[in-house]
Amino acid sequence: MQKLISLLLICFFLYIERIYASVRTIHQHVPKVMLLSLDGFRYDYFDMAEKRSVNMSAFEKIKNRGIYVKRIQNEFPTLTFPSHFSMVTGMHPESHGIVDNVFYDPTINATFSSKNQSTASDSRFYDVGAEPIWVTNQFDGHKSGVAFWIGSEAKIKGQRPTHYLAPYNENITFNQRIDILMGWFEHENINLGLMYYHQPDKAGHIYGAASDEVFKAIEEINHGLDYLLTSIENRPSLSCCLNLILTSDHGMTNVSSNRVIYLHDYINPNEYTSAPKKSAEIWTLWPRQDRHFRLNVYLKEELPTRLFYGSSDRVGPVVVYADIGWTIIADRNSGVTLKNKGSHGYDQDYKDMSPFLMAMGPQISKKQTTELQETIRMIDIYSLICLILKLKPAPNNGSVCRVAPLVIHVSSFSNYTVIISSYLYHSTQFLMMHYDVIEAYNTNLLMDDKRNLSSKLKSILLNKILFQTI
Repeated sequence: MQKLISLLLICFFLYIERIYASVRTIHQHVPKVMLLSLDGFRYDYFDMAEKRSVNMSAFEKIKNRGIYVKRIQNEFPTLTFPSHFSMVTGMHPESHGIVDNVFYDPTINATFSSKNQSTASDSRFYDVGAEPIWVTNQFDGHKSGVAFWIGSEAKIKGQRPTHYLAPYNENITFNQRIDILMGWFEHENINLGLMYYHQPDKAGHIYGAASDEVFKAIEEINHGLDYLLTSIENRPSLSCCLNLILTSDHGMTNVSSNRVIYLHDYINPNEYTSAPKKSAEIWTLWPRQDRHFRLNVYLKEELPTRLFYGSSDRVGPVVVYADIGWTIIADRNSGVTLKNKGSHGYDQDYKDMSPFLMAMGPQISKKQTTELQETIRMIDIYSLICLILKLKPAPNNGSVCRVAPLVIHVSSFSNYTVIISSYLYHSTQFLMMHYDVIEAYNTNLLMDDKRNLSSKLKSILLNKILFQTI
């Protein structure tokens, strides 16, 4: 009886809110969203750029016209492919399946690699339940345009973006990508556009996390953003309805040849198999039959729960990851040398791994949201876009409650509905499929646990953390 009353109350508030929303939206322009990701843009680069007198005028315009969340919580591992797919699905890597830039899937007996075009666009790796925002948008009858976003080449739930660029071409400049997106908005009537850009990540890897080359790349991006803002202002049909979201996938830190862990110093290479790597910050290992480790590592079911990483079949039974600034190299004779290059992929709680979030537009609050620092997660961006575009979200791990304060056209009725709905149905099993309810309920959608490591292997591994022996 209590559950029935609760359902009736929710239906009542939804009905009232629907009426309120329909009145509110009369004569308003249909909202549009452009999501831009700058690879490897660390959260504190803004402070560092100011000290170096780097021209950040376009970034400042966006900050002053909308919201700026200095540091958002990203996903583990802090790598490009898992992070970008989390951003557009609202799911943890263990849920959406892209668990690394390189990984092995035992179900299909195939290895995914971000550098292999055939696997990077293979639907078998992406279409395992997660729903990217462009699919959600198109299921609602709209059009999407995607410029070089992870997963956009693969058919997911029978859909590819209405318009997309592929394969990735680094030679297409920032401004050229903007022109393509603006053309789709203006002439192809898309309401959702996504764009990925590889800087300052590339400069950070080659020259180091805080190198002059990184800030040269950032200054060039600033010029590109100024070009974008001018392009929007010169198009009244877009400036009245286009909401810009600017973010990054992860940060960057320095690594050096003095901080290297050689995996084969601790384990015989004949005792495991792994997705092919020579150097990485995280390794997942597959024990060979009748072999045992002498290496101190995590069983994946014993990983810290805050990582949201251990439940995927694509994560090996054993997970080894380095402390920040350290690199794991397979063998001393692998030919890999490190010379103060930058890297990422580490635990997301390290601040150097953190990205940022900016947004501006007709639906974006003009408040400075310093109180939201570190409370907004990367997986909430999917819900933020759904809220702005009034889409019904697919099940996800994020929460619209965390990003609702960023949107100005969320009525007080909507906020009350969130509170009541969350109170009555605080359950991971219940997902309210109504855009104004704005609650994602952190649906886990975790894969069934099919991993049964032997008790003998477990006992061998339960000694001490690998890096305590170094």
